[in-house]
Amino acid sequence: MKMTAQKTALALATGMLLATSAFAQIAPAVTLYGRLDVGVESANDGALTKTMLQNFSSRFGIKGERGFSKDLSGVFQVETNFRPDDNTGADALANRNSFVGLKSASFGTLLMGNHDTPLKSLDAGGYAGTLYGEGEAMEVIIHGKGTAALVPTAVNFGNVHTRQKNNLVYISPKFADMVVKASYAPDEGKSATQDIPLYSASLEWNNGTYNAGIATQTVGATAAATATAARYGMTATKFSVGAKMDNLSGAIVVSSLDNQAFLVTDVRKTTNTLFVVNYVDGALTYKFNYGMSGESASNAQDDLTMMALEAAYALDKQTIIYGSYAQITNGAKGKGELVGSDSKVKAAAAGNDPTAITFGIRYNF
Repeated sequence: MKMTAQKTALALATGMLLATSAFAQIAPAVTLYGRLDVGVESANDGALTKTMLQNFSSRFGIKGERGFSKDLSGVFQVETNFRPDDNTGADALANRNSFVGLKSASFGTLLMGNHDTPLKSLDAGGYAGTLYGEGEAMEVIIHGKGTAALVPTAVNFGNVHTRQKNNLVYISPKFADMVVKASYAPDEGKSATQDIPLYSASLEWNNGTYNAGIATQTVGATAAATATAARYGMTATKFSVGAKMDNLSGAIVVSSLDNQAFLVTDVRKTTNTLFVVNYVDGALTYKFNYGMSGESASNAQDDLTMMALEAAYALDKQTIIYGSYAQITNGAKGKGELVGSDSKVKAAAAGNDPTAITFGIRYNF
């Protein structure tokens, strides 16, 4: 009897130990996170200067991961913009990267939901899109928002900054310092005359010091080439290189954008280049970028350049104060705008050059 009781106790203890170990393996980890970034800004649209309190992509999110085994786990994220400066706007829940998926160390990660395309997320290892607020030039120059702001060619040219809805995303494990990403978003509005899914893919190499990547993205044009229907798609190719040496880092990013229009008179193409330099001096970081976007067609005169300077001081690991100056120089018919804030700093008229001087506070949690 004594021996049986000891065996029973040992079995129970072993079972509890195994159960505890299994629970530790699969226990869910949920994280609340976010950012508040607000600044006071002196903005000029080329005709008028005004002072504004601006929100720069403040967001709140919740994310989690639950392990099913040593190699497989379930992941989720729900992230939303909000506006702490004036609490206005129609920001919907989960309007930023929000998804559910499976993550495997051996086979990669599969996500379904609202998510950046591989082309959008290619960022020279994090060394290209470094400037805060209005200083961010990746969207204006490389992704085509500067050209897309022009009227009337806006009806023929879109931008390729794509946080894509209904997106199926695959991210490979890292192999030989390389990662492959691919995404597919079906056309849920498919009809007898329209079927324009979005495809995007990237290949990025990063050894911790140097980085190089290439990405592509395409969404076709609609078959109906009428005055009231969309007559263009957008195809993009993007190259990036980056490097970090001690306190100095930088990047060069190049893109080619094509609206794939059916009609020759509607064809718009741009070639775009962005240079970025970052220097860390203790708690201070100095940043500079300069970008150039070419004409979308011969003699379109919608070319533009963008320059921004920034100094950021880290009060601690979470809180940063910063000051910046950003300027767009438009061609005679260009209407490029600064897009870092909720209230974009737009050119008052074609050919005007918008500028912004900003003092901001960013708090990450």
